[in-house]
Amino acid sequence: MDVDLHPPDDYSHRFFIWHEWIQAHGPLTAENAFDYFTTSMFYDKQSNNQVLRMQTMHTGVPLVNEAEELKRFTGIEFALVHAEPPSLFIIHKRERLSPDEVRPLAVYFILNNRIYQSPDVYTLISNRLLTSLHSLQKSLDTLRSNRPAYTPRTGFVWPIAEPSDAASGKKRAAEGESEPAAEAPEDVPGDRGLAASSKDTKRQQNSMLLLNAMRTTAVHARESFQLPAAPSEEPVPETPLTATAGRSSVTPAPVPRVGTPKGPSNAPTPQDPPVKGPPGGGKKKRKRKHSYYDPFINTGSYAP
Repeated sequence: MDVDLHPPDDYSHRFFIWHEWIQAHGPLTAENAFDYFTTSMFYDKQSNNQVLRMQTMHTGVPLVNEAEELKRFTGIEFALVHAEPPSLFIIHKRERLSPDEVRPLAVYFILNNRIYQSPDVYTLISNRLLTSLHSLQKSLDTLRSNRPAYTPRTGFVWPIAEPSDAASGKKRAAEGESEPAAEAPEDVPGDRGLAASSKDTKRQQNSMLLLNAMRTTAVHARESFQLPAAPSEEPVPETPLTATAGRSSVTPAPVPRVGTPKGPSNAPTPQDPPVKGPPGGGKKKRKRKHSYYDPFINTGSYAP
């Protein structure tokens, strides 16, 4: 398949003007506007208009009604369809199929002595769409280059950057608010302190907002992933059991100490009676000591 790498120029981005013709023939009117159009590169030398002009060129009889004469032909022709002299004229390029049927091919207009080719609907819409898509793509590229890193805790958090002094100076110069250097007042330490305190306040507010967001995220995560506690069937008493309630050990329970003033006390200390344990449990029996037999003590008599 042969592809033309150099398509013909449609002159859609160009216009035509001839100052010498305007000066020689005067301002444009409905009678001479088409004659001015025939001198441009938009005019087709093989159209029916040119054929009709060639036929009547040497007869000496001027064309009284060119539109009626063109109905006898079929093919490409030009016609002036709208005129607002001296600034606006509209000319159609069309194909005549019959004396009463024509098909438009292109539209040209003369605006302030300049001839332009009007774009078609497809070219107009495609141009507008490409322009809008280019702007959107440029905006997305700018956002993508400055997009912050994603973190599971905070997500996408855009950094709040303080405007630099150079940028603020350029903005003031652009707005015309900058004063001459000779009349510029000297910096006051108090003003510097106020500016620094305002910056610190803004940073603290930003830090508090970020901290509150992190706390909210942590509480939400804790409530979302925490399992509900199963209710216990037997309630556990809150008060501790006393030592005398019941113990399985033979040894007595230690007496709890009460905060009393230190010092000797003559009052007898009550002791809990020992609790007998189960048979076979407890301490081992001690061996019984063997005592010697004294006949004098046992009989009650004593020999001196």
